[in-house]
Amino acid sequence: AMPILQEPRPPPQAPLPWILPSLFAAFNVVLLVFFGGLFFAFPCRWLAQNGEWAFPVITGLLFVLTFFSLISLNFSDPGILHRGSDDQGPMMVHVVWVNHRAFRLQWCRKCCFHRPPRTYHCPWCNICVEDFDHHCKWVNNCIGHRNFRLFMLLVLSLCLFSGAMLVTCLVYLVRTTHLPFSIDKAIA
Repeated sequence: AMPILQEPRPPPQAPLPWILPSLFAAFNVVLLVFFGGLFFAFPCRWLAQNGEWAFPVITGLLFVLTFFSLISLNFSDPGILHRGSDDQGPMMVHVVWVNHRAFRLQWCRKCCFHRPPRTYHCPWCNICVEDFDHHCKWVNNCIGHRNFRLFMLLVLSLCLFSGAMLVTCLVYLVRTTHLPFSIDKAIA
């Protein structure tokens, strides 16, 4: 008798339409580029034209770091564990030993396999993620074992970029408050 081959199971449908979270993440990239562009077009350009090169250079490098860490995090693998098959079942008990302690692996009904410790099923992405931390709606991706450092880099670079923007804008305001306001000078 020939063995019966099962077709691979299609992944279950995500609870949300995939385009909505993707649009939100894309909107965040557009916001970063738009406000970064305004920042570099006005205060940074004026400071550079008046010999203050350190502020535009530092904030420019921080902007590039923030932008690329945001884009990289959007497309990074958080530690996805691949789906099992119906051959396994929740009735089979799987136990692992970690540091002389026994852990019973939980069964994921949606992914059809026993999850290792600290692995959780993300309802937004419809996947199981190893060392799941959270689902970040800002980047439309889960944060887990494989991209946690990239997430921390994004948070750090965004904080540094925001602080550098604040300092640069304060320096710009201090240097320009005594000048008469002119629309021509502002956009020139």
